[in-house]
Amino acid sequence: MSRLFWKFFIFLFVAQLTAVIGVSVAIWLQHRHEDLQSIGVETSPSARSLVEAASSTLQFGGVESLRNLLQNWQTRHVLQLLAIDANGKELLQRSYPKTSFDAATSLVEDNQRHVKQIKLSNGQSYLLFIPDDGRNHGLVQRPAETKPHKGAARKVGGRFPLMPLLGGIVVSFIFAALLAWYFSKPINILRTAFEKASHGKLDVRIANAMGGRRDELSDLGRDFDAMASRLENLLQSQTKLLHHISHELRSPLARIQMALGLVRQSPQKIAEFLDRITLEANRMDGLVGELLTISRLESGAVQIKKETLELNQLMHSIVEDAQFEAASKNMKLCMLLNKDYLLHGQPDLLYRAIENVIRNAIKYGPNDSEINIVCSKSMEHQQIHISVTDQGHGVDTLELEDIFKPFVRGASGSQSLGHGVGLAITKQVVEAHGGHVLAKNIMPQGFCVEIVLPC
Repeated sequence: MSRLFWKFFIFLFVAQLTAVIGVSVAIWLQHRHEDLQSIGVETSPSARSLVEAASSTLQFGGVESLRNLLQNWQTRHVLQLLAIDANGKELLQRSYPKTSFDAATSLVEDNQRHVKQIKLSNGQSYLLFIPDDGRNHGLVQRPAETKPHKGAARKVGGRFPLMPLLGGIVVSFIFAALLAWYFSKPINILRTAFEKASHGKLDVRIANAMGGRRDELSDLGRDFDAMASRLENLLQSQTKLLHHISHELRSPLARIQMALGLVRQSPQKIAEFLDRITLEANRMDGLVGELLTISRLESGAVQIKKETLELNQLMHSIVEDAQFEAASKNMKLCMLLNKDYLLHGQPDLLYRAIENVIRNAIKYGPNDSEINIVCSKSMEHQQIHISVTDQGHGVDTLELEDIFKPFVRGASGSQSLGHGVGLAITKQVVEAHGGHVLAKNIMPQGFCVEIVLPC
């Protein structure tokens, strides 16, 4: 068993044991108090009536009237009522148990109705009560004995409830163990799973091991599974990203090394090879810059500095710059922007995000085609929609979600120049501004990327 189990067990067991002992002692004290009140003195309703009658007779008729009454009751076998004076002598010279007298004396102080202390005008005092010797259970009483009954010397208070206490301890032990096991088991499962995850084993899952429980611990197990799955996907993505970066950097480096080797073989062509080296170095510099941009956006190192922008001015600037690249493929950029919408964001980042989408459409669209750029505003959701549609062959349906990942260009663009980082940067910039981006194929032919930004 784990340390947590024993902590749970000891705490719960001590708590329950304390409760059991406390309840047992309280019950024992209550019974003991009741025994002290009942042992030696009859407390039945008939006994109370007789005591009331005798006290009235003594008060209003005197000692002789009480003596006659007691003698009459004795011959009629009525419950034996004792009248004991201050010297301890019984009115009819009858013997009585000392325990009954002591109990009656203590009960007088509590003003109990079945015991009366009557003081007469001449200074005499009598204690009236009916002794309980274990045989007074009705109105009929056998003749009184001349000696104290042995049963009157019973032990006051009774025995301590040892068996109920032992039973409570056993039950507390069992339930404390079950409850400690119930709480410590899932925590131990979680601890083991975290230990495995810390050693790099991220495929561990614990939701099924939690069983059918429906509580916060089972929710914690499902959250752990989601976390482990997310970490596993991120680790795989990092591995793939590292592989793609290595591949993208290796190609220009190989071409640079080849150009350097050719320079040594043909020194007269040094100018041509230097241009090639410069081109490859610029490609590497661009790739590193894009990777740094993605890394900063994903880590949150880039603090978005929003300002109010005129979408009309921003879009015309982007389209004007992209028109030069589109002219090389005899493509036409058509933009529809009916109103001058206002947008809150960082100008340079939004410029780059939208430009990447338009340049991507120019790159993969066919020659002598059109690219439609439509800007609109959703009044209901207060959002700006920017859609860029080309007339290309589109992307395979299974690749639509992946094209926004770094170095993923789809089957149709695998032969094109570039690193496949542009749309990934667009996605990071748009999400950093609180928006989202999506891609879809247009039937029968075409491809559309839509950017949604909050106003």
